[in-house]
Amino acid sequence: MKSIIKNGSIAGLVMGVSLFIGGAILSRIVYGPQMAPEGKFEDSQMNPFYFIWTKLLIGVIFGILFTFVYEKLPLVKKISSTLQGIKYVFIFWIVISLWNLSHPIIYESINYKNQIFWLLYTLCGFLGFGFTLGLLYKKQVTNK
Repeated sequence: MKSIIKNGSIAGLVMGVSLFIGGAILSRIVYGPQMAPEGKFEDSQMNPFYFIWTKLLIGVIFGILFTFVYEKLPLVKKISSTLQGIKYVFIFWIVISLWNLSHPIIYESINYKNQIFWLLYTLCGFLGFGFTLGLLYKKQVTNK
């Protein structure tokens, strides 16, 4: 359990940084100079400090959760490289994204701009997480 918390926290922090950087770049591309849809945030929330601490917190929480899920999966082959870490989280991201898209597709109209932003935004975070988790597991394999 100690290694799950340690690895999940480290990979989660990288996930948070990836979310922050990816979100800043993607929001500029998707939403333009206002960086967010109109009315999404209050003025006090539109500062980098607010976004970075929330992303780091989200990253650590979900980093530990995703690492725990990974450790409990009955996999034949475990992650031993950064590429395998990226493959794991990419599949995980697809499953979660399809679930998130299923409801708007079935029950309501899709706001394509927002959906594209959130898909790419979460992909940035997941890729940062997977790369780091793969790196951590690779170090553990080589140290044994």
